[in-house]
Amino acid sequence: MQKEMKIITALVTPFNPDLSINYHMVDQLIERQIAEGADGIVIGGTTGEAHLLDKQEMYELYHYVVKYAKRIPIYLGVGSASTNETLKLIKRFNHLDVAGFLVVVPYYVLPPQKGLIKHFQLLSEASEKPLILYHIPKRTGITLTLDSLAKLKSCSRITMIKEACLDKKRLSKLKKLLPWEIMLGDDSLFLWGIRNRIDGIISVISNSHLSLMKQCLRNRKQWKEYRLALALLKGYPNPVGIKVLLKKMGFSVGNVRLPLCE
Repeated sequence: MQKEMKIITALVTPFNPDLSINYHMVDQLIERQIAEGADGIVIGGTTGEAHLLDKQEMYELYHYVVKYAKRIPIYLGVGSASTNETLKLIKRFNHLDVAGFLVVVPYYVLPPQKGLIKHFQLLSEASEKPLILYHIPKRTGITLTLDSLAKLKSCSRITMIKEACLDKKRLSKLKKLLPWEIMLGDDSLFLWGIRNRIDGIISVISNSHLSLMKQCLRNRKQWKEYRLALALLKGYPNPVGIKVLLKKMGFSVGNVRLPLCE
């Protein structure tokens, strides 16, 4: 029997008016995800404004959310442009009771493919937790090729890939190539993913519409409503759009941090 597609939420980081982290709202958002049946949450991903948090904020937030780990799988974003810095973060959080780490392809520095391969091999060796390899070329400026991914199949700690490109042919090839779970990284592909039996999605709009997405898995009549919901984010860079939407729904998630703005 085909397993139901997983929906993991890339959680926003809520801020107070002074842009400090709003831990009361962190609790509310996580409790809502648990109540509505999320298959996991990512803390400190793109949607969580990870690269706009300082190190102390990251450490405090990650240690804070661990209390939920018995009730929902928690994945922590630890990726950076530097292999050395990413290794330090993995080693720092290895002892936490979480489901794994989300590791983005190094951005800005434009590494060669052999550098990317070595990067993920070293991270796999250092990690005591499963890794989600996060491939998002439009933000990193680099594409991890299928040949390079094939060379990473032996990395035992990599268990998922979050594939955020819109190339459906590439996604179909990944299903055949890799032993890992294939997780979509763009909400516009969610309905395509259902039709094509993709393993799951790490979603932005599930912050606001998780229940609707769950309904879409079982009832195509909800697909039109999902498309209408997704249109509410159009024209906004992530995570600006989802924070605007959550505030309209009554959640005090605060503003985004500069250089992002509404």
